[in-house]
Amino acid sequence: MYVPLDTVRQVVSLVNSVATVPDRQEFAESCLPLLAAVLPCEVVTFHEVDLTSGRLRRLEFRRPTRNPAASAADGGRFQATLTLRPTPDLRAVVALGRPVHPFSDVEHDVLELVAAPLTAALRRFRERDTAVPRLDGHGDVPLTVRERQVVGLVARGRTNDAIAHELAVSPRTVAKHLEHVYRKLEVAGRAAAVARLLG
Repeated sequence: MYVPLDTVRQVVSLVNSVATVPDRQEFAESCLPLLAAVLPCEVVTFHEVDLTSGRLRRLEFRRPTRNPAASAADGGRFQATLTLRPTPDLRAVVALGRPVHPFSDVEHDVLELVAAPLTAALRRFRERDTAVPRLDGHGDVPLTVRERQVVGLVARGRTNDAIAHELAVSPRTVAKHLEHVYRKLEVAGRAAAVARLLG
């Protein structure tokens, strides 16, 4: 596959941007314009569905045009789509549309190249969303995001080895995170930490 150097640079910029997006709210807003630059198009839409709650989220980036009516009518004549499955209960679809010129095989390949970093970012946000966020009724717990993830997985019954595998760290790192959690929460073990966080 031949990809022009400028496109490679844009893909690297997109991947770097995706890796530094701080939260779910900014994800689509910051990524969609970059996708439109990497794969020239008039419109990029992002659809996300939480299969557990049924909640839908849709965002759209539309390139400014001199003739908005024509763009709205023609923006999606040719489309390229990418389906992302970051977790078993979350699905997202990114759709790019333009009024002229079908997307080439190379453009489809480039879209597939960005699938992994986009999926990883969505998975990271999902893990943050599902981690136990605070003490019930007692204010915020001074835990880092990673410590919250670890405790959230402990609450789901995962072992240190399973947590390490899921978070792509060593079991020793998981043990260190748990030591910090125990100290911060002033508890003696896993069950007490989970009990304290769940109230």
